[in-house]
Amino acid sequence: MHAGAEFWDRFFRQRRESGADLDWAGVWTRPFLDPLRQAGVRTVLELGCGTGNDAARLAGEGYLVTAVDVSGEAIGRAQARFGSQARFLVADITGRLPFPDGSFDAVMSNVAVHMFPDRVTRAVFAQVERLVRPGGLFVFHVNSLEDRPLRARRLPARELEPDFVAEESGQTMHFFSEAYLRDLLAGWQRVELVPVLVPHRKTGEPYKHVWRGIARR
Repeated sequence: MHAGAEFWDRFFRQRRESGADLDWAGVWTRPFLDPLRQAGVRTVLELGCGTGNDAARLAGEGYLVTAVDVSGEAIGRAQARFGSQARFLVADITGRLPFPDGSFDAVMSNVAVHMFPDRVTRAVFAQVERLVRPGGLFVFHVNSLEDRPLRARRLPARELEPDFVAEESGQTMHFFSEAYLRDLLAGWQRVELVPVLVPHRKTGEPYKHVWRGIARR
């Protein structure tokens, strides 16, 4: 029902062979620096870290970062580039991760936990709640419902579940409403959700709609 390790290994291998990288610069991490600092965060787990750019950015700010991704191809590149700055592990976030309850002051995930059908999405969000210590944070970006028509212009898709689609490439994508996110985060003490329009880096035209979320355990 969702793209797995084989898809993402192929994706990152093609990027490497073309000399490209999947890096949004500080677009995703910059808004979280003040909230993480204000919450007294020291340890961070990143879910879906790709080639490690955001993990390295947080490590550069002084955080102790553990980062996981389902793609061994991506983790190999992350380890080669940033292995001295953060801990990188191959792991599938849809399964139980090998960390005790409350292991981290914060969990961060940027455009990575919106790849799954509802049942799996709920399990991933429940696992985040397990891993964050009381008083800690979950900071994230996920695609919003408004992103669906923008993405469909470039990437035709067929719907598998409400707001969950499979694209021609094999990538799967879930689009989140505010109500759905608040339901997923119902057990958290405080939830802040901000709609964000991300412009195309070259043209400035609307490119991506996401929710930016900060939830306190």
